[in-house]
Amino acid sequence: MLFIAGMMVLALFVPAAMAASYPQNGQFIAQYDEDKLAKDTSSENGGTTYYAGEATKAAASLVSVATTRSLDQYDWPQFMYDEANMGYSPCSNLPDDNTSVVVFDDREVIGTVNPIVADGKIFLYTGYAGFDEPSGLTEINLTCIDESNMTVDWDFPLPRTQHLGSWGAPATDGTYVYAASDNKIYKIRISDCYEMWNFTTIENAMCNGGLTVTDDYVFGSDWYGDYYCLFKDNGSQKWVFNNSDTRNYDMTYSQSTPAYDPDEGTAGMMYVCGWGYDSNTTYSGFLYKVNVATGREVWSKGVGTGYSESFCGSPSTDGTNVYVASYSLSSDGNLYAYEIDGTYINKTPIERTDATPSLDTENGLVYVSGGWNGGSWGSADPGLRCFQMDEYLTPVWDRENEEMGGWTCLVAIGDGYVFVGKESSDMNSFCYNTTYALNASTGATEWFYPAGGATAAIANDKVYTAGNDGFLYIFS
Repeated sequence: MLFIAGMMVLALFVPAAMAASYPQNGQFIAQYDEDKLAKDTSSENGGTTYYAGEATKAAASLVSVATTRSLDQYDWPQFMYDEANMGYSPCSNLPDDNTSVVVFDDREVIGTVNPIVADGKIFLYTGYAGFDEPSGLTEINLTCIDESNMTVDWDFPLPRTQHLGSWGAPATDGTYVYAASDNKIYKIRISDCYEMWNFTTIENAMCNGGLTVTDDYVFGSDWYGDYYCLFKDNGSQKWVFNNSDTRNYDMTYSQSTPAYDPDEGTAGMMYVCGWGYDSNTTYSGFLYKVNVATGREVWSKGVGTGYSESFCGSPSTDGTNVYVASYSLSSDGNLYAYEIDGTYINKTPIERTDATPSLDTENGLVYVSGGWNGGSWGSADPGLRCFQMDEYLTPVWDRENEEMGGWTCLVAIGDGYVFVGKESSDMNSFCYNTTYALNASTGATEWFYPAGGATAAIANDKVYTAGNDGFLYIFS
């Protein structure tokens, strides 16, 4: 057993009162434990890695050798399909109706998680139904399902004591799966559920941002303003990006799933969002481009003044432009487009959202979902919109005021369809109870199903989506 020391970096201190009160806005966290957020947020041994390596489980009678598997283009291996968060699948034989559906109900599936599918395995976070985390919750599971018979291969326990109502997604490279909860990021061998390494984040909570996996790195975050680049093979920390690396000291919170472009520089570029909650900036949210070789800011773009508008979700990139949506506590949000050199292209009004824009580069279209239908924070009518990827972000179609879409629901694209959900009747839960398949060109409803609806995965000509009932639905 080997411990690899990571780089310890001073993180921005957030006053307890601010940390406990700000999440009451539906923009950020739906349900949280105020007592926990009011305490010291630092992790013991933060920034360090426990590394086990290619060993065999002690209880195993035979040596288990990991077989390296290459991902197929028809898999859905991580959040929004790929490392760029594009949300587009090349599958070309998706179902044209709702008549063939398989329901997985052997575990309670967390209701907003994007399923991950690769090499005949489905990976989910399980442990409770819906969105709101039960009081007293201490543990969830990363669950591996064998799709050939829809049985559970294994459950890997994950700590869940920071009750933030958080969503995210695991990620896989085909041989290993990567998961995150509380202040830990894990690498787990798929063949036998063996823990290869775990990394302890500097601060003790993750919220909403999932993991991005590349050939060499694992990117992740914690809630209090830190983004991490870890070496995939042993989990050691390459760098942490936080306010010590930003030019304007303008990031307090972080909840993006990083978007990665491998083609610039010597190690690629990462795009993330961070929103401020301090007196050091008049902006409330920034989009950052980070050099992966150095962990330093290349450029940043601010949005809004005061708390009127924030970049607090995740960006997506097609290698030429970067797209990101904003949230406003008092009005609509906007969809923004920038060139990868930071040049501003345009913005256009949308429903306020944390959702990631989905990109169809083949047809030059970008989709985004937002809004919410009631609850303790009032109402911002949900909707779904499609725009051309031109310099004007020209509108193509929209589905407004039809109880379709939501600020936690991202659009999955494939085979001429876009898939999106409808929020459940419990509007405090930010969960979904209907799956829609829309015509990607016109927005017309092709079919729907009265269950599922959370951010879908598309793999092997099937559609996978969780519902507020704790079930996973698979359409083929």
